[in-house]
Amino acid sequence: METMNHGRRSHLLLAAIAVLALGGCSSSPHVLGERSSSSKAPVNVPGTVGYLYSSSSGINFFQWQTDASGAIQGTQMSASTSGDAPSEQVSTNRSDISGQINGSSVTLDIGFHTDQGVLSSGTLTLNVVQQDGNIQPIVYRRASDADYNAALAKLNSAVQQTNSQQSQADNRAATEQQVAKDYQAIGSDETNVKSDLSSLKDTVSSTATDVGTVHSDERNVLSESGNGTDNGTVCGDAASVSGDASSVSGDASSLSGDLASFTSDLTSLDSDARSLSTDLAALLSIEPGYTGGRNEPSPSTAREAVSGAGSAASADVQSANGDIDEENSYVSTAYGYAADAEKAGNCGESPSPQSPSSHVSASGSQQS
Repeated sequence: METMNHGRRSHLLLAAIAVLALGGCSSSPHVLGERSSSSKAPVNVPGTVGYLYSSSSGINFFQWQTDASGAIQGTQMSASTSGDAPSEQVSTNRSDISGQINGSSVTLDIGFHTDQGVLSSGTLTLNVVQQDGNIQPIVYRRASDADYNAALAKLNSAVQQTNSQQSQADNRAATEQQVAKDYQAIGSDETNVKSDLSSLKDTVSSTATDVGTVHSDERNVLSESGNGTDNGTVCGDAASVSGDASSVSGDASSLSGDLASFTSDLTSLDSDARSLSTDLAALLSIEPGYTGGRNEPSPSTAREAVSGAGSAASADVQSANGDIDEENSYVSTAYGYAADAEKAGNCGESPSPQSPSSHVSASGSQQS
């Protein structure tokens, strides 16, 4: 029977035989003479016979000549796969063999071990010891150099195809994961932006309270200056108004810190939305039928997230710029109260407010 269902372990043992043979016998890259065109078939050498075994994971080829006594001299050529796709490779080995033919019985000395078998109807069946210690028959068919070349080309082509398919699968999986990551990042960014907006409003509310204090103190100074209170007391209280205005200025500095967080998170939102749009387009180009999964957004859901991020960013920026305008107005008002207090007692030059905060854009940058 010429065809048998051989397992990978049988082939791996045969490949290992080739490696052992290389260790015990000389192995050469056989770069002898000028290389002929790859489109030409190898020449048939009179008196040489060959036997080939091939599987999806490797091939093994015996080629020999015999003398009148049946003594065998020849070579073994093998090719085996190693590694995992998409980095699987085909390795080839060549080694010398010897042996004896007696009738239909065959003995082959391969490296550091001997295999025995029979020749029958164009096949060579060798009994080969497996890794688990069992002996299994391995059937080789009569073959030529051209058959070996064809089997090797088929093995290389299969490995290349497997590597290509796995590489494409890995690329799809990585892009799917990136789309999911972008989608989750947008949700996180939007949460952070909302938190920043809440901090802005808290700061503006605190500033409003401080401005109320400045105004109350300013009115007290104006009252003192109108009822004859001595100038030292008036100017001392006017200095307190200026101190209150400085507190408002501190609130404005806190707002600047809030704005830094807001613009940073807004920039991240804009960047992640752009990344999701780009990565989704890349995914659909390599996997047109992509519909999403348990942890991955569908294309429509992803597009809605991108669109929603843009709309939310515009609304958030409008809200933040309103807070900025309100804060700037409070600061200007507070320092106006301080100036009025200083002027009421002719106490000297009033302090100057800090520069007003700038508006922000939807991309997260602050305008000059």
